[in-house]
Amino acid sequence: MVPRLTTPAGVTAKLYLLLLVFACLLLHNPATAQVIYKGGSNVQLLYGRNLERSGELATVTFEHFGDYGALEQFGFADLSNSASLASPDLYLEWYPKVSLSRATGQELTLGPISDVLLAGGVNVLFGGAEDFFVYLAGSAFKFRIPGPGLLQLEAYYYRQDGRAYSGTYQFTPSWDVPLPVSEKVRLRFRGFMDFIGDRGPGSTQYLTQPQLFLDLGNLWAKPGKVFLGSEWRYWNNVAGIEGLDESVLQANVLFSL
Repeated sequence: MVPRLTTPAGVTAKLYLLLLVFACLLLHNPATAQVIYKGGSNVQLLYGRNLERSGELATVTFEHFGDYGALEQFGFADLSNSASLASPDLYLEWYPKVSLSRATGQELTLGPISDVLLAGGVNVLFGGAEDFFVYLAGSAFKFRIPGPGLLQLEAYYYRQDGRAYSGTYQFTPSWDVPLPVSEKVRLRFRGFMDFIGDRGPGSTQYLTQPQLFLDLGNLWAKPGKVFLGSEWRYWNNVAGIEGLDESVLQANVLFSL
C-alpha cells in the first residue's frame, strides 16, 4: 500500500502565487527587441529534511544552457539520495531546440511571443526501482521581458518507454529573472512547472521547483558567481501515483561556472 502524504496548508495558495508571478511577467510591458538568454553552466548543492518517505534528501545538480547559432540546448544531471550520497540515483534531462527566428533570419513574433522553437527531449533515470526513459517532441515559445532573463512555455508530446504506457502531454512554463533590489542586493528568481498528463497506469502529475537566490558575489563586487537561496519542490501525484504528494523546502547554493 502506498502511503498518502499530506499536502501542507497553503500549498494551493503558493501555486496560485507562482502562476500569478508568471502571468505578471508575461503581461509586463514588452521589450522592443529580443534578448538572447545566456544561461551558462552551474553546479548546485541542495539539502532538504522532513520528507515522509526518505527523511532527508541531498542533491548535487549540474546544469548547462548553451546556444550555437540557431541551435540551443538545456540539460541537467541530478545525483540524489540521503545526506551521505551513498549509491545515489542519477537522473538526466536534455532538451535540444532550434530557433525558427534564427534559422530563417526572420523574427517570428506575435504579441508577447519573441521566438518559436522546435524542441525535443529525453528524461532518463539510473538507479531507480525500475527503468525510466521518456522521450518528448514539441515546441517552445519564448516571451519578451524587460532586460535580461528567460520566460518561456514548452508544449510536448510525452511518451514513457514501455508497453504499459501511452502517449500524453507535458506543458512546462519556466523562467530565470534577475530581481535587483539595490546596488548591493540582487536577487534571482528561477524555476519551472511541469504539467504531465495521464500515461495510462497512474494519474496526471504536477511538479514545480521555484528557486530564489541572493547574489552573494555581488556583495563583494563579484556578481554572478555564487548564489545562496532556497528551492521549494512540490510534486502532486509523485510519478503519477494518485494521492502521493511531496513538498520539501531545500537550502541551495549555486556556483556559476
